[in-house]
Amino acid sequence: MIPYPHQIADGRWLAERSAALNAADCRTGKTGTAIIAADMILAVRILVVTTASGRAVWRKAFEQWPAFPRSVMIGVGAADVQIVSWAGVTQAEQRAALLKQRFDLLILDESHYAKSFEAARTCAVYGDPRSAGDEVAAATALRTRAAVVWCLSATPLPNSPADAYPMMRSLCPERLAARGDMPDVLSHAAFMDRYVITRPKRISRFRSIDVVVGGQNLEELRTRLDGFVNRRTQADVGIRAPIYETLPLLVGKKALDRAILAESSLDRRKILNAAATGDTKELEMSLGPLRRLTGAIKVPAIAEAAAEELANGLDKLVIMAWHTEVLDELQDALQRYSPVRLDGSTSVKERERAEHVFRTDRFARVFLGQIQAAAEAIDLSSSSTLWFAEVSFVPAMMGQASKRITNVNQKRQPFVKVCVLAGSVDEPIQAALLRKWATIREVLK
Repeated sequence: MIPYPHQIADGRWLAERSAALNAADCRTGKTGTAIIAADMILAVRILVVTTASGRAVWRKAFEQWPAFPRSVMIGVGAADVQIVSWAGVTQAEQRAALLKQRFDLLILDESHYAKSFEAARTCAVYGDPRSAGDEVAAATALRTRAAVVWCLSATPLPNSPADAYPMMRSLCPERLAARGDMPDVLSHAAFMDRYVITRPKRISRFRSIDVVVGGQNLEELRTRLDGFVNRRTQADVGIRAPIYETLPLLVGKKALDRAILAESSLDRRKILNAAATGDTKELEMSLGPLRRLTGAIKVPAIAEAAAEELANGLDKLVIMAWHTEVLDELQDALQRYSPVRLDGSTSVKERERAEHVFRTDRFARVFLGQIQAAAEAIDLSSSSTLWFAEVSFVPAMMGQASKRITNVNQKRQPFVKVCVLAGSVDEPIQAALLRKWATIREVLK
């Protein structure tokens, strides 16, 4: 592979640091950049922790990018490069085998998977917090087995500034110490008090919990991160950002009445408050059944609109949904366009084949993807148009899924449309989620 100039520059930036976060946008070439940087520091023994679907992507990348050969394997063994999943690092046998080894480099791909010390995978890579975060016991942490640790994520703060704490506390604790006018925020409590806005939420008659509703002192947090984070947007490398629109859908009166009836039983104020605070559990409880219902109601209208677009010159179309049942109905309705499908049950081999077929087969004009399964580690830029039949309640996941159709070689303007029933609760919910996402972008500016 021939690197782009920005990949060489970003590779040099990484190579100069023993711990760093490459927060470049999706589709800007972070994988190739990391391997270029690994070559620059002459790293031979490398451990890559990535998503289940990302393992095959990294194996292929180590065939294409390195300046010198290394043996590569998915799993734990004697190879120079070992590629494991985030779920795998929590498995006792695999983790024990990794802890017996020493590595020149640890790459934490999609590092936002380790955003909370409450998750076993976070403790597996960073260590176990003690005394409310005043100490982190790292004796059995994978980061201690590597001389250099690089994090890669286009969405390092998927929910709020709080997501940065485990990474900073483990990889650059000196940045959390007091200096100048900035106070000591090494403990989790101090960090949360300084940079996160919370609000009490009553969960029972006798108990309430604090939920994150935003961030504060963000300029100061950016100062602490300066030099540790490299942020490069798609626009920086000449990738056109998607244009986001809603696609209002008209359905029959009976179908619309069903949706309105289901929606009428909901507490709209409660739902919008949950969207503003990022309370995904509350959104799932309140809107899960409604999302499934409205998704099914929208299928005929989506299929009709898709057929019209494809008949009027659109070459390929990506449609993403949350529920497999909605994908089933769309697959049946759009059968004449030889739809390619990817969901949570798709194997790694089938995933690679689906991407290849959609890219190369001119008759495969529709790609159907489940949002969680198709939001990362796949190139769908043979299409410039993506529709969301249903939405995720996590803005970062929607943004990451949207960028599957972007690419430095994408010459067309990408369009992303959210299919909504006119006047439905979808519209104010998405507005609230986008406001929350704005806080995250402010830290990474």
